[in-house]
Amino acid sequence: MTNLEKAHELNRILMRKLDSICKEYGITYYYDSGALLGAVRHQDFIPWDDDIDIAFTRENYNKLLAVPKSAWGDDFELVLAKDLIPDSFFDFPTRLVYLGDSVPLQSYAKVENHVPEKYKDRMVLDCFILDNAYDSQFKQLMLRLRLTMIYGQCMGHRDSIDYSEYGTLQKIVIGMLAAIGKHKSLNKLREKYERVSMSVKGNTNHYYYSNYPMPDLKAWCDKEWFNGTVDLKVGDDYFSCPKGYKEILTMVYGDYMKLPPEESRVPMHVKPDAPKEN
Repeated sequence: MTNLEKAHELNRILMRKLDSICKEYGITYYYDSGALLGAVRHQDFIPWDDDIDIAFTRENYNKLLAVPKSAWGDDFELVLAKDLIPDSFFDFPTRLVYLGDSVPLQSYAKVENHVPEKYKDRMVLDCFILDNAYDSQFKQLMLRLRLTMIYGQCMGHRDSIDYSEYGTLQKIVIGMLAAIGKHKSLNKLREKYERVSMSVKGNTNHYYYSNYPMPDLKAWCDKEWFNGTVDLKVGDDYFSCPKGYKEILTMVYGDYMKLPPEESRVPMHVKPDAPKEN
């Protein structure tokens, strides 16, 4: 079994557990991002993809956090970002971790010296939050900028920053924000990020993924797309997907049924398999 095949096997274990817990506790979840694309385009995982993203409204996310630890059993643990990597910054999603088996990972290369031993090389499901968004695109842009400023400061708490991921102007801004944030409390920055994430009050017509990675905060979704779920086939299973999955995939990927170039069809989280000996 290759590392990628092993990752797919462990992802199925994780997903079946999450689905079971959500049904038991009345929690609505939505298959998201590449996982959703796989369900629609491949009726399974994307063959070269190696992780699963799940989205929850803030109300359902809070229900997930309230699930008793004992309900997950010994092999699963729901871990907040601040507990997964306590003394360094990676990102903001809560993760469901599978502790029952492992596969070589490169996911945490930016903070690898800070990952607790029990979580190293353990597959996870990323849990993203759909928070209220402004209906005004300008106001939502201002909210995004506030969150980006905090996120950039949090990056000051990494061992190093891979600036090759960013354009020239972004490199300058991130470098300045990281330099400022390095001298601030990471826990205080995390608390501020969460407060700002939930700052849009009242009834609005849009959601945004408030704990997405920094470049993807721009996702701005019609709440109607999440007004109900449909079960889509994923291998031998059926998992819960948003009713407006076509609109969501079009927003994220454009022509989502078109395959990407072959050179882009590579796993992002598991390590490549070691060369076979002759």
